[in-house]
Amino acid sequence: MRLTGITAVAHPRGNRIDLAWTGPPAGMGVRVMRREGGHPAGPDDGTLVAEGVGLAAATDRDLRAETIHYYTLFPYAGDPRTYEPDPRNLAAATALAPYDFGGLMFRMLPALYHRYDALRLPTPGTAEPGDEDKGQLRRFLDLPGGELDRMYSLARTLLDVTDLDRVDGALLPLLAEWIGWRTDFGLPVAAQRNEIRFAPRVYQTIGGLGALGATVTRVTRWPSRTKEYVHNVARTNVPERLNLWSLARAEDGTPGEASLASVNFAYDGRPVLVDPGDGSLLAVYHTHRRHGWDIWAKRHTVAGGWEPSAPVVTRPGIDKHPSAARAGDRLWLFWQSLDASEPARGDEDRSGGAQPHWRISFATRDGGGWSQPRIFGDPAVERQLPAAAGDDAGVWLFWQEGARVRYNRHDGDDWQLAEPATVPDEQVGEDPYVLVAGGRLWLFRTRHESAGPPGQTRRTIAYRVKQGLDPAAADWSPVRTVPKSEDGDYHDRYPYARAVSGGVELLWSTTAGGGPTLVAATVDPATNTWSPPRTVAGGPYANRGLAVSGLPGGGSLVLYRSNRSVAHGVTLDNRYAGTATVDARWTQKLALRGTFEDFQTYLHDARAGRRGTANRIARDTVGVFLEPAVTDPDEIRAAMARLAGALPDFLPATTRTVLITP
Repeated sequence: MRLTGITAVAHPRGNRIDLAWTGPPAGMGVRVMRREGGHPAGPDDGTLVAEGVGLAAATDRDLRAETIHYYTLFPYAGDPRTYEPDPRNLAAATALAPYDFGGLMFRMLPALYHRYDALRLPTPGTAEPGDEDKGQLRRFLDLPGGELDRMYSLARTLLDVTDLDRVDGALLPLLAEWIGWRTDFGLPVAAQRNEIRFAPRVYQTIGGLGALGATVTRVTRWPSRTKEYVHNVARTNVPERLNLWSLARAEDGTPGEASLASVNFAYDGRPVLVDPGDGSLLAVYHTHRRHGWDIWAKRHTVAGGWEPSAPVVTRPGIDKHPSAARAGDRLWLFWQSLDASEPARGDEDRSGGAQPHWRISFATRDGGGWSQPRIFGDPAVERQLPAAAGDDAGVWLFWQEGARVRYNRHDGDDWQLAEPATVPDEQVGEDPYVLVAGGRLWLFRTRHESAGPPGQTRRTIAYRVKQGLDPAAADWSPVRTVPKSEDGDYHDRYPYARAVSGGVELLWSTTAGGGPTLVAATVDPATNTWSPPRTVAGGPYANRGLAVSGLPGGGSLVLYRSNRSVAHGVTLDNRYAGTATVDARWTQKLALRGTFEDFQTYLHDARAGRRGTANRIARDTVGVFLEPAVTDPDEIRAAMARLAGALPDFLPATTRTVLITP
């Protein structure tokens, strides 16, 4: 309910403000509340001045002088009370200070005036309180003295004109203009103070998403999320950027929520998890640096989670595809390396120079730091794709050498075979993984098998088992493959196995559902029977190379590479999505089209030069996804119009903003 004729006047005697208004209708009351800095927002906000039925005036005494006091009047009716507030029932005034300029002028007069004025005291009972002992001249000087008190008090308030907490709310637009800030007169005075207070920080982020989100909130009062469409523009030279994510699984295999482990990205390969023997897990992986590809490590504990990453091998050139194992108290780390500055192979290219080639490097750790990298075997022989596994007293190493898969075992003193053994009838493959379990050795690899349309192949996981741990014994089983569905028209990659009760659990990445999804299945070593695959990490993102290891308290930890978007405040960081071929079977990813979470890439659509909401995919476009707090279409359109007028002040001139509502 609106009250009319509201006035707030400072009393000339100081420290007092008198309020008056047109009385409310019969039977209604008014509650008067006071605050400093801004008007009270509710009937219990601030200090109670007066309340009562039929109240039409109030006096607020003992106020702090030279301070702006803000009042809100709250009409009410009924018992219990029902308040009927109106945003126009406001008042404000500055309380004056009693400097007694009238008394100062009187004291400056000659004593003769004082003596004669003492004979002209007011008749008892007719003077105002405080004037009983003042003569006629003294009371007369209070008239100009009171105005001087008022002028001096108001002049002193100018000392606070740059103090955002004390300046008169009516002067806030002037302060805002000094820094080029647009005042939103729809905001309460207290909110206007906060806007000006934080405006410099907003200006420091001009062109940033923080400034954009703050502007949207200030203008509309609605929640919003901001999306940069530059990452949705397809570029053929931008592959998926795979960060490291991790999740914990319960003992029954139920996966938990995934979390970001590291933004040390790669485009291929997988991490490896190894138990260093101290109750923690050590993750080793390759990642891109300015000078090339390096090997990094990251430690995980059950109590503290992931610790900061640290480099293991950092040098010019390429160091990739690590594999690690523990034998006794020693950790072994193998990886493939390429040093273009030191060619080592004897054959020459057309320019007459020797060609660089892949070698396998390794380092060890015995309780302290890692040893210096060394070359495994003859440096003149090209080797790559190392896969290591530890047994009770030694470490096994498998690698690709030309078209052969070779292996050897280190017993703690030296490599046992003078001439490394060769896995019989093994094809060239990818993603090797070796596991020692139950006195046998399992070798998993990815290779191409006929599948899909005629004449095409699909990646399939093949495995074979060495029946004993004698490296000289040729006791390999036949090659078997992990079962696929009937057509097998999809890819399986990145096998990673661990020993579990009743068999061997294998985790891998499959596109059986359209996109790379992590699944797990268990094989019975006696019958080679596989359980149905269970999803470990799915969704619309590409989940690829992985590692898994048991946790000390039960369950397991899965570390994997994914192009999953990373949440940052009001936006999603989609820079990791990359440009990939569309698979019509990947319905989870396609369903995101046009949404805030959409990270797919598209060709830029110019629409014959006409730009609007429909063709928002462009490098210069920022989308603001609004969540209106109202349902009236006219109110939504009006708020969007206000927002469209305010945003250009907080964005670069080259940026185009698209406002999107559900």
